[in-house]
Amino acid sequence: MSKRNRAVAWTTAVLLGAGGTGIALAPAANAAPAYFGIDGKGAVANDWEDEENLGVEAYARGNAIALWEAVLWADGAQWEDDEGEWQPFRKSQIDGSFGPETESATQWWQSRHNLPDTDGVVNGESWDFAQTRLQSQPGNIVQYKGLVRNVNFKRVGGKYQVKLRNVGAWKYAHYRTLG
Repeated sequence: MSKRNRAVAWTTAVLLGAGGTGIALAPAANAAPAYFGIDGKGAVANDWEDEENLGVEAYARGNAIALWEAVLWADGAQWEDDEGEWQPFRKSQIDGSFGPETESATQWWQSRHNLPDTDGVVNGESWDFAQTRLQSQPGNIVQYKGLVRNVNFKRVGGKYQVKLRNVGAWKYAHYRTLG
């Protein structure tokens, strides 16, 4: 079940109320909003198997995209510019915005790993393949073993964290929150 479906199921259960009375219950005023980001509960080996699609038309800005861009950078992905020249995907491009360069680099990455879909949308097959390269490290660190370099993520309380441009403070890998 995807995160979105879990959130809908939870909301439905809350709206049905205690004991199935059908009375809608409002959440407490100080209730924290549900986490909507890269899930890190359970074994690292299956962390990313149920993540949302990422692309130009699906969650195009957020820290979850920065996490994906870090994977592209770690694997030495390339993107095709307007002149048809291939450019390396650089650390400075880990900005959480799924634009044409990230889309092109994702297509390169998908093709490089012989995935059936090479449309530049990060789908279940892309997440499944990428998670095979995850390794748990001390200190709540999860390392992605890239083809060119390794990149670290943090896993705290079942939530992934990432660094924009792979520097600075850790940020929760939300789908809709950037920075």
